[in-house]
Amino acid sequence: MALFTEAQAVSSSLQSCHKEFTDGDFAYWVLRVSGSDGQHHQFVDHELAEGATLSQIKNKLIGHLTGSTQYYVEPTPPVISSSAHFPSGIGNKLG
Repeated sequence: MALFTEAQAVSSSLQSCHKEFTDGDFAYWVLRVSGSDGQHHQFVDHELAEGATLSQIKNKLIGHLTGSTQYYVEPTPPVISSSAHFPSGIGNKLG
């Protein structure tokens, strides 16, 4: 069962986008969403490219929210650094 309908997903807001690095190499994105359900949701995405655009990230998040109920995957240690991206998109609706 999905966490959200499409309408609920596009009404959710982006909280943060972080690239995570292992031993200096890009490993995955950690994406946080303020859901339209009032809850905060975190997604670890190993499929998004390092150079993913804000639009690609939003589309991926809509897919996560409307897809499987499994939405958090424990990061693979050791994470040695991260960097925040798309600060102008923080708080924007996904749709």
